[in-house]
Amino acid sequence: MLSNLRHIGKHQASVSRWMNLVLMRGMSSFILTNSRPVHVLIGSNSRDEYQTTSSFLLLTPVRQINKKAERMEESREKSAELLKNLRKKRLEGLMNPKPLLTDEEKLLKRIEKIDSIKKLLIFYWTEVKRKRELTPLHKFKILECIVKYFNTNVQMRDVFLVHEMQQNFFQMLMQDIRANLNAFDANQLCTITIYMTQLCVKDPAVYKDLERGILYYKFGGYSTKQLSQLSWAFAKYCTYTNVDQIFHALDKEIFSMQLSDFTSEELCSVVWSFSEYGVPDTGNFYKVMGNEILTRDLNQFQPWMLAQFAFSYSCVESLSAEVFKVVEEELFQLEDLKRFATNDLVMLVLAFGRTGKLHPPLFHMFEYVMVRRRDYSETVVKEYLQEMYDLLKNSKFHLAVVVKMIEQVLNPEVCNSLFDILFRPRRSWKEKIVHRTLFKGY
Repeated sequence: MLSNLRHIGKHQASVSRWMNLVLMRGMSSFILTNSRPVHVLIGSNSRDEYQTTSSFLLLTPVRQINKKAERMEESREKSAELLKNLRKKRLEGLMNPKPLLTDEEKLLKRIEKIDSIKKLLIFYWTEVKRKRELTPLHKFKILECIVKYFNTNVQMRDVFLVHEMQQNFFQMLMQDIRANLNAFDANQLCTITIYMTQLCVKDPAVYKDLERGILYYKFGGYSTKQLSQLSWAFAKYCTYTNVDQIFHALDKEIFSMQLSDFTSEELCSVVWSFSEYGVPDTGNFYKVMGNEILTRDLNQFQPWMLAQFAFSYSCVESLSAEVFKVVEEELFQLEDLKRFATNDLVMLVLAFGRTGKLHPPLFHMFEYVMVRRRDYSETVVKEYLQEMYDLLKNSKFHLAVVVKMIEQVLNPEVCNSLFDILFRPRRSWKEKIVHRTLFKGY
């Protein structure tokens, strides 16, 4: 009995080892040959102990294994291709690694990504409320982005000029910049002055502080373009400022340079700025500048350049006759004046009217274009419009259609005469005047 048990135990151990070997061989052949599950016959010493067993190797289906292998191969190929491209672009840091951005540089990048004036001002107010100290460079960047959207987006500009919250936040930013003007260099001060003028800032204290800052640097390293833009910025709102010192310094700085280095646009801008601010014609400034401009080819002048050139010399006596003769000849050589902006046409009418050189052929050429314009209230300076109306009303052109159009813009409730009904250039305007006249009592 004992011997039989020993014999059976040894036989079962050998059978189990043989089964494991068969299973391993069957699995390897199954995976390598993509065959179906293999039936394995296992023997035993007796009919009860030995029986046929089937082992189905269902560990992983063959198709899934093949697909997984293909995906792994594709992934390795893509990874190798991406690694190759990264190394080409030097973004991996293996060659010439990019320096890490500081916190100030990251904040500058964040400011540049803000896409509206309102969001920029709210961002500034939030930083101030959280008592986070912004550097002068950050404030300058905020101002630069505001000006960019102000010049490119008309809707943002119109809302910014009338919205109370945005104006309050901008006043905070402007006062903050004024308090830290010592932290800006000469070029930044020049740019800030131009930005303030473009944003329609009329506070005299702002320009006085900027004047002191610029005079402190004595125009160090300013280019001809910067000088012309600076003169334009200080003359734009001359009725609100008293910056005589800056114009005296500009006079000396300009004549210390070669006038041939200035472009025609810059010369016209400088002359207009001095004339608009009211610099008296006591020295040789207007004479020298006018002679230099007359040496240039006026055929290449833009419309605004001709308008500024003529307008500047309508207030002075030096070279006035020569300038208007040349400008009039240039205007008659043009086929039409359609490419002139409405404000430029008004400036030309004012310039020739001030000097008494507005004769009928020239005025009719202006009027032919001006009666077709409808943007007087939007694009023309109101002071220019009022002066033009007063000048034409007291001249022999007082019955001109353009006079009644300007009157309608300046005083919308005045036009109720028969002349307005008969001589309106648009039928809709005539109907509107008729309706207002007939039903005025109601």
